Amino acid sequence: MGRASIVSGAPFQTACFAALIVWIITAVFGYAAYLALEDKLRSDLELQILDEELLLHEILREGGADAVQRAIEHLNNSNRTQLHVIALFDQSGSALAGSIAKVPDTNGWHEVDPDFVQFGGTAPIYMLHASEYIGYRTVVALSMTSLSQALTTLWEGLLLLTLATTMTVLGLGYYFSSQNYRKLKWVERTLEQPVKANSSIRLPVSVTGDQFDRIFQLVNRRLDWISSSLNSTHATAVTVARDLKAPLTNGFIALQQVYSEVEYGGDPRSSLNELESNLKRIRIVFDTILKVSQIEEGTHQNSFKTVNLSALVEGVTEALYPVAVDAGKHISADYNADTILIRGDENMLQQLLVNLVNNSLRYCPSGSWIRISVTARPDVIELVVTDNGPGVPEPQISKIFNAFFRAGGTKNEDGNGLGLSLVKAVATRHGAIVTVENNEPGLRVCVSFGKPRVAV
Repeated sequence: MGRASIVSGAPFQTACFAALIVWIITAVFGYAAYLALEDKLRSDLELQILDEELLLHEILREGGADAVQRAIEHLNNSNRTQLHVIALFDQSGSALAGSIAKVPDTNGWHEVDPDFVQFGGTAPIYMLHASEYIGYRTVVALSMTSLSQALTTLWEGLLLLTLATTMTVLGLGYYFSSQNYRKLKWVERTLEQPVKANSSIRLPVSVTGDQFDRIFQLVNRRLDWISSSLNSTHATAVTVARDLKAPLTNGFIALQQVYSEVEYGGDPRSSLNELESNLKRIRIVFDTILKVSQIEEGTHQNSFKTVNLSALVEGVTEALYPVAVDAGKHISADYNADTILIRGDENMLQQLLVNLVNNSLRYCPSGSWIRISVTARPDVIELVVTDNGPGVPEPQISKIFNAFFRAGGTKNEDGNGLGLSLVKAVATRHGAIVTVENNEPGLRVCVSFGKPRVAV
């Protein structure tokens, strides 16, 4: 697994950005918390000093300097000397009691270093308050060690929390990035395999339903379509080769006969006619395949216009009526409105109807009838071709729109099996739905056009 690819992955990059945001937020809010905590601790420390100073003043007022000296000696014991200092000075600045080395120059609040106290070793920084009271100067000082420790603990806690959060975010980012990389490798390995060689290859879809799973489902659907297209192409190629084998063979034989008749002074016209017939059959197959392909690709979309379906049905019926009569069959048409308008390509729609009627004429026996009907309803227009011919075996009825398909018992009939395939392509291009069912007897094919533009 490429570590560089994982680190450059979107989840890890997002995690890095999130970690940077965490540091910025911690710095901003941590500094604000530091200032707030420092202000609160200083306020508490000052309040404690003022309370002790007030007590010292009461002792000085009620017992005099001697009482203060005794109180200071009692308070400045060995257990608290370096954390809590009280001193008394006279007006000249001479120390009367306490461990303060020198009196501050001015009254009020001061932060003093260890030089102000008379302790050996390392002494802490003090917050000190000096004031005058009934001829004396009192000094009360408290160590700022607890304040410094609290602020240091705050910074250390924020730093550890930020480091832990950063490591967690980066770890999760690395994990999800590695998962994404693993899935991308699945895609790479899957798509590198030739679909033709293994048409069953698909991407694994988990139950989590994440974005990759949705992408995998789309890719799998595309692979299904590619596999289906390849299978269809292969089947079409095999069918084309099989259907063209006979006319090509017959044409080759006819050509040989032409050579022979020319060589021996015979009349080659019948052989040339046979050759021409076979070449026409081959041309029709390729013309139909090309036409279906063009329709499926939508190359005729710009030719769509308003088409009167009623008039189109009437025209096709009149054109094919003589053909039906010559074959001993009857064709009729009916529609429930003189003008039924849809949006489409008139030539393609005419080809669709002609193919449906020709299919019935080709396979129905003499004496059969073919009926064309157009019905306009509020939400749909139905174009239906019905006959009372032999119909199609039920197991094969779903295949009649496949290219080159011919139902059992009709494979020796004229035709190439592409007529109904063209019908399906035209219907799909017009957004119509084609359904087929046995009419018992015969066949019923219905082309449904949704949301008609006009029906009068």
